Amino acid sequence: MTSTHIVIHAPAGAEPHSSAYRHTDVDGDRLLISTAVFDDGTPGIYFRTDPNGSSVPLTDLAALVAQLQVIADASRAEAAAETPPTA
Repeated sequence: MTSTHIVIHAPAGAEPHSSAYRHTDVDGDRLLISTAVFDDGTPGIYFRTDPNGSSVPLTDLAALVAQLQVIADASRAEAAAETPPTA
């Protein structure tokens, strides 16, 4: 008897990490920046916007840059947690 197992992984950014940066601009366009881990275990950063893109005012730039570092650190931690130790 043959059995088939299907594993469905959520796409990157489908469940944003708690460190995610979320922004809605003046005309309602949204920006989400979150962690990403590539199939080979490489940590990354995921960007998602509405089709029209999203604008971030320069007054918020320092907070965005600081949060990018937090997201990068969280992505590295996620990648390390998903990578099995080598013998």
